[in-house]
Amino acid sequence: MNPTTGQCKGGAATARGRGPSSFWLQDPEPVFAHLALREDTLFVDAGCGAGEYALYAARRLGPTGRVVALDSSRESIDWLRANGNQPGAAPLSGHVCDITAAMPLETGQADVVMLATVLHIRAVRDRAAPLFREIARILRPGGTLAVLECAKKEANFGPPLHARLAPEDVARLAAPAGFRSSSVLLLEHTHLTCLSPG
Repeated sequence: MNPTTGQCKGGAATARGRGPSSFWLQDPEPVFAHLALREDTLFVDAGCGAGEYALYAARRLGPTGRVVALDSSRESIDWLRANGNQPGAAPLSGHVCDITAAMPLETGQADVVMLATVLHIRAVRDRAAPLFREIARILRPGGTLAVLECAKKEANFGPPLHARLAPEDVARLAAPAGFRSSSVLLLEHTHLTCLSPG
């Protein structure tokens, strides 16, 4: 992954949508099983890139759920708006926005907010404080912040080692906004850190 753009090597070739994707790095089944999504969940994919996590969540949730995809790339969001709503899947809406500023959701509205290989990007990490405050605002009490990042080890894909975040790094960055780590799922190339608002 290019640490500036967040583009995974090979991601553009494998992504269904328009934009960077890390979806190919792991089987999504254990990731989403760990999240234990309910049918009526409002799932937010913040910094969605190609939108593959949003699309998978929509298929998994079914028509009673809702998915919101957020990204600064109009191309990514335009593609999702045109292609994201599938028969039998949760309705998917896309919004162009800077996720480190205000997100277009009401306070306490989201059940799950996912940051999938977004936090390690320098421009995002440098604005971690306002990002996590905004996520805390949109999450309902008892909601989940799910942060997926590449494992902190050398690899020929993804960000360089110095930019990678371990689960404890994620927890430290989110703590000032009142988040506490509730679980960690370790995968071969990535890890999922789930956090709860204070």
